Amino acid sequence: MPESFENNFDNVPENIYQPAAEPSSYDVPPVSQSDNKPQQPVYLPYYSPQFIYSIYGTPSPKPSGHKRTVKAFLTWAGSLMAIFAVAITLFVISDMGEKVSEKGIPKGGKAESSTIEQKKLPAAPDAKPSEDGPQISSVETPESMSDETKIANEVYNKVSESIVCITSYESGKDYTLDAVGEGSGIIISEDGYIATNSHVVDDSKKTGVMVTLWNDKQYLGTVIGVDEKTDLAVIKIDAKNLNPAEFADSDTLRVGQQAFAIGNPGGSAFSNSMTKGAISALNRILSSGYVRYIQTDAAINPGNSGGALINEHAQVIGINTAKLAAVDFEGMGFAIPSNTVMEIVNKLIRYGYVNDRGTLGIEGRSCTLYMSKANNIPQGMMITKIRSDSPLAKTDAKKDDIITAVNGVTITSSTEMIDEMKKYKPGDEIILTMYRPASSKSETAYSFTVKVKLIPDTSSESDEDD
Repeated sequence: MPESFENNFDNVPENIYQPAAEPSSYDVPPVSQSDNKPQQPVYLPYYSPQFIYSIYGTPSPKPSGHKRTVKAFLTWAGSLMAIFAVAITLFVISDMGEKVSEKGIPKGGKAESSTIEQKKLPAAPDAKPSEDGPQISSVETPESMSDETKIANEVYNKVSESIVCITSYESGKDYTLDAVGEGSGIIISEDGYIATNSHVVDDSKKTGVMVTLWNDKQYLGTVIGVDEKTDLAVIKIDAKNLNPAEFADSDTLRVGQQAFAIGNPGGSAFSNSMTKGAISALNRILSSGYVRYIQTDAAINPGNSGGALINEHAQVIGINTAKLAAVDFEGMGFAIPSNTVMEIVNKLIRYGYVNDRGTLGIEGRSCTLYMSKANNIPQGMMITKIRSDSPLAKTDAKKDDIITAVNGVTITSSTEMIDEMKKYKPGDEIILTMYRPASSKSETAYSFTVKVKLIPDTSSESDEDD
């Protein structure tokens, strides 16, 4: 800001923001000045009849004495000349208009002063309704279909009756109230067991859910079990002779295979919709690390969660669960592989939770390569929390320690830690190799080992009734 501007703020009058003669019809916040500090100018909308003077600099003082008389005379003379110029301009324009009017517009021509050529549109056809008029009729369609269409049609006909719509309600409320969400599910047995996502049933363990079949028949469903770590759940309805879906071995999948998604995008209003695409990638890791997902470009939308991802043989290869929903992303949906679904769902049916998952009772984060290089520490999983029931709570381990190995197997991330822990069950003893960074310059970092026994992971157990 120029120095001349900086030195003028002390002289700014309080009424520097002057309203017009006619008050604005729009509310304009008052501008205040405090401690003689400069305020940024407020710019009003172009339609607001209010003047604002800039506060950068001060208004010029009013002239006085003979200077005021001279300025008044000059102002009067300037105004008179301006009026005279306007009068001459109006006279010239009026005279030109009269000449054009007298000359007229010749036939097929145009006025000399016109810049737009006037064209006459052709007359509309003289037509009326007629019994002899043409009629639309269909032509014969070949019965044969392309191989791709035939496969898609066969997949839909076989699997669509195995897909249900699941409506969830707020826990403790009844079905007369509005639903809190709608999703999809897959019938896995003739007697009414249904697999879906845990986020579809949400908190409906006590309330139950409404299940709608392909033929619009509705049943009240009970939540048998949920596993939030893998986002899977099982529902049971009192029904017979249903059409269960067939499951494939997801370990045999290959990138580029056809993939079909059947579910209820948008809820029951668009039930049993099918989209198709391909398998884009395998073993994708999202957030938790407990699942290696199938990536597909088959369209997946809210409401598809819990529905089926299917191969060209009409077999379920995964349960649709997530998508990347952002302006810059398209066609990136994710499904839980069928082998993971079968493993978890079978345990939920038997026990209501995953009964054989061992845990250390801790939380952690990856110590990445960048963190390792920047802080001169090893890669691994850094402990961020130790629960009171954790077997590590009774050892020398503490928060910020880094687990670098499990039974001699090197760990470089939290995902690798999860994968390694899947090999063990509750009661198994394991040896953890730990690294403790120096917390001050006077301390020395060192490594040590801890032997612990895993405890059952009960985080997926169904809540008991109060």
